[in-house]
Amino acid sequence: MSHHEFTLVLARTPSDDELDTLFEAGLDDSTPEFGPRIVPVLHVHRHADSVASAIITAVEQAEAAGFVVVGVRTEDLVTLKTIAARTTRTYESVRRLANGDRGPGGFPTPMSGDGYALYSWTEVARWFAEHYGIPDTTSQYDRIVAAADHLVRARRLLGGTAGELSALAS
Repeated sequence: MSHHEFTLVLARTPSDDELDTLFEAGLDDSTPEFGPRIVPVLHVHRHADSVASAIITAVEQAEAAGFVVVGVRTEDLVTLKTIAARTTRTYESVRRLANGDRGPGGFPTPMSGDGYALYSWTEVARWFAEHYGIPDTTSQYDRIVAAADHLVRARRLLGGTAGELSALAS
């Protein structure tokens, strides 16, 4: 078994009594963080065969304790400004690549709609590695956590349960 660390995002802040319920549900390997103007989260430090199984069991345990898990914290969604900083390019250069005004084309499409565009860093990093030789430093671990976040959010949109998360992940 390996040690895995990730952060679950909760829909609401637990009360003091509910913290005990979380720990009794099996999340005694987690540290809650919440407060005024802070999104409530559980930082989980878990031994499991894989990060995917660690996330799935933690989501199931949190939901068994009466909480709704709305996501897995990740650094995957990024703006063009962040992409520019991570690739050491100018904002204008990245904006022109994204618009198709420059470069080989096929820049990953934004994951958000009109207005403030957000891109998947895992897709963008792969694209820059393929077209510009910039090393893709995104680890498989980061890719799995990003995918888990998307699955948790999709499951919630579809009205699914924690048990269905493992079915979506396989």
